[in-house]
Amino acid sequence: MSPSDTTPAILALDTATNLCSVALVNDSEIKEIQRDLPRAHNQHILSMIDELLEGRSLSSAVSMIACGVGPGSFTGIRVAVGVAQGLGWSLDLPVYPFCSLEAQARSVPAKVGDRILSTIDAQIGQVYWSWSERVPGGIRLLTEPTISTVKDIRSPMGDALADWVADDVVIAGDASDAVVQCHAVFAHSGSDSAARPRPSQCALSYIDNPAPEQLITAQALEPRYVQQDIGWKKLSEQGNKH
Repeated sequence: MSPSDTTPAILALDTATNLCSVALVNDSEIKEIQRDLPRAHNQHILSMIDELLEGRSLSSAVSMIACGVGPGSFTGIRVAVGVAQGLGWSLDLPVYPFCSLEAQARSVPAKVGDRILSTIDAQIGQVYWSWSERVPGGIRLLTEPTISTVKDIRSPMGDALADWVADDVVIAGDASDAVVQCHAVFAHSGSDSAARPRPSQCALSYIDNPAPEQLITAQALEPRYVQQDIGWKKLSEQGNKH
């Protein structure tokens, strides 16, 4: 099937965690493959894309690429970015970069009004995290991605967690158990330690709310590393980032 003239056919990738995730989303199908392949994403991602395509050529099946740029595993992020760059450049396809923490938050079952703390273990005694809120049709980002120790995670408003009442909160990702154990405020919050980024969800979000101004060339795609010296900031205090 050729890509639709009106609805993009999106190849979406994310390798920021232990899961290697690829998805094909268009106006008639949603296909996603996720496999637990720690430190082996580069050995399998291309064959997983071939599996998605089922014999079709990429040029006939896809009109754009969506790529998780992190934060997460440095090595893993580079795999998805490198593959997206290579395929996008060779076929002159636009690329939609998305935050891996956002893709993970979108994968969590939550009711409208719930706040989601999306976490990824940084493997260095620290955790990547960001806040979002479930709204009708998706999520609304509340903070930019941050890295800190578990005890230094803050509320969506920037308050210390010890001074905050955490109602209607879901903690998601592979650092969620450590977060709940560290902060008594989350004792009765929902927790989904199995949640991981689902690139299909960000592709669907783009189809539902097209944002051509957020598309970039494959050459301009870069991993999003969140450095330790970047302090907590609300989304409104950050510049326009993708």
